[in-house]
Amino acid sequence: MKIIRVEQDRIKVVLSESELIDMNIDIENLSPNSPELSGFLRIVMDEVRRETGFSLENGQVMVEASTYKDGIILMLYKTKMRDKNKIKGVKVAGKKDSTVFEFCSFDDLSTMLLNTEKRYILSMRLYRHKGNFYIAIPKNCIPFLMYEFSLKPRKSSVSESVLSEYGHFLADGNKLMIMTDGLKKIV
Repeated sequence: MKIIRVEQDRIKVVLSESELIDMNIDIENLSPNSPELSGFLRIVMDEVRRETGFSLENGQVMVEASTYKDGIILMLYKTKMRDKNKIKGVKVAGKKDSTVFEFCSFDDLSTMLLNTEKRYILSMRLYRHKGNFYIAIPKNCIPFLMYEFSLKPRKSSVSESVLSEYGHFLADGNKLMIMTDGLKKIV
């Protein structure tokens, strides 16, 4: 088990397939609220607490899991909730995962929107966090212009989860289309 403290309230845990087998864990059989999942997460949390001191004492932990060819990656986030020793939720990443693109300026965001087809814009969600704008979009419908006008994308649903909790949701695809139509009138 590889444990990495990404930030003060965020831990990344990487478990290989052989480690999962040693723990008698079959990812296919883990389901929300199951005793197997609860036991597995307690084992992981105990090890994380021992190695890093990261604990549930001052809040809840949100767990997101995604598989990769050699195992599983867990992201543990301390949430704003204050109930002790509870797991807020588990999200297993799948094909509907989104990629989050960061824009440092409204100009870059606007230029990208003005030059992007409607079908792409309708699948976007706009957030604001720490002074920057973020677009979350499903991985299977990313227009090329996103890469040109944004910073390096964060290729996981984890980032959108963080944005939905700590950032400010500004608009869905329909509202972005209205905004884009307004921008076209100005330009």
